[in-house]
Amino acid sequence: MNTKTFYTKEFFYYSVPVMLVDLAIHIGIFEWMLSWFTFTAAEDYVLSRPRSLYFLIVGFIIAMVLVPVRLHDRGYNWKAQILRVFYQCVLTLGVLAASVNILFYSFAGHFYLYQGIFAVVAISIWHLLFRAAILAARKRGRNKVHVVIVGENENAAKLADILQNNAEFADYKLVASFGEDLPAIKDYLEHNKVHQVYCSLNPALKSATVNEIISECENLFIDFYYVPNMDGYLHRSMSFSELGPLTVVKLRDEPLSNPVNAFIKRSFDIIASLLFLVIVYPFVWCFVAIGTTLSSPGPILFRQKRTGYKGRPFTMYKFRSMKVNADADKLQATADDPRKTKFGDFLRRTSIDELPQFINVLKGDMSIIGPRPHMELHTEMYTKLVDEYLVRHMVKPGLTGWAQVNGCRGETKTTEAMADRVRYDIWYIEHWSFGLDVKIILKTIAQILGGDKQAY
Repeated sequence: MNTKTFYTKEFFYYSVPVMLVDLAIHIGIFEWMLSWFTFTAAEDYVLSRPRSLYFLIVGFIIAMVLVPVRLHDRGYNWKAQILRVFYQCVLTLGVLAASVNILFYSFAGHFYLYQGIFAVVAISIWHLLFRAAILAARKRGRNKVHVVIVGENENAAKLADILQNNAEFADYKLVASFGEDLPAIKDYLEHNKVHQVYCSLNPALKSATVNEIISECENLFIDFYYVPNMDGYLHRSMSFSELGPLTVVKLRDEPLSNPVNAFIKRSFDIIASLLFLVIVYPFVWCFVAIGTTLSSPGPILFRQKRTGYKGRPFTMYKFRSMKVNADADKLQATADDPRKTKFGDFLRRTSIDELPQFINVLKGDMSIIGPRPHMELHTEMYTKLVDEYLVRHMVKPGLTGWAQVNGCRGETKTTEAMADRVRYDIWYIEHWSFGLDVKIILKTIAQILGGDKQAY
């Protein structure tokens, strides 16, 4: 069977119909809303309906590019589906709202709110039903990925165990396993339905056998995967490239090294920080300035050198939450830190003290999402204690990050706690996506509203 055709069919059989129905739902809700929703700008919407629909479609296309439909993905879960629908609707309606309000000077925020709620609910139900149909078909043995494993070593045994006993990979079916019997392997591939071959043979020792298997897979349009022994390496995301006649492997592939991804992230940072600094920050500043001045003498803003992108130092801004002290650049804050003022304790528990860092984001020193920047003294110390500590500086530091929403926030009391934070930071660097950034923002907001015990 042609594996490339297999995956192309999955896209056209699943993603394209789902996207068309999604768009129909958006348009249907939009038209329905106009038919009964009363608001002051209704006439503007009716008059500009064709153009509004145009921007709705443009927003939908942008959302599908940034957060594509992946209902046929193996190991997908319902929570991820609903979250993706939310991101898609926010992007779609965000483009519509911005375009209509700028071009037609119309503003009806409650219209977009209701439109968004109805769209998220309707599309989520549709996606869940469609996904349930896919899973039901796969339980009956249809649309499964047929896998052959070649090799009789620890890697092959681990892979077989994963495919057979891990519910996340229930969509895969291990149909055969072989050692080094090349004739038997070729015969099976030629006469049975196989989509993927995973080979754990050492190509340096079994080059002739491996090359024969690769050739057979290519002739039969079967995807070939090599399973190397990577024990001792923490890297999970790698990329291959060519250097003249040689193939070279990059042990870590960072999505943000792609200029398009970097542009998307930076554009979001600029827009979000500008909106916050212009609309919200002046009111926050007045409130904090009064409270800080009354609580203790000293400046409103606290400035501290932190380690930033690629290890470069920068000055990070915070609202001052402590009395002026000589240990500010040496000691982390603790739960009952005597240096904190009562008002400063409130600022820290609500994370208001971090808001001036939007200035750092606008300047380009930081990003809204990324590894939290540490004091230079701690960078020097943990570089010697924690493996791959400096890897977290391969992207700009952030106001919040993947480590923080996974519980690694505040004081790091042990080296193991810092190592956990570094692991989360590296995972973020290797798996960045715009959708992941939005997810972290939402989790951070929920964390703050729920009262994070580690915020002190």
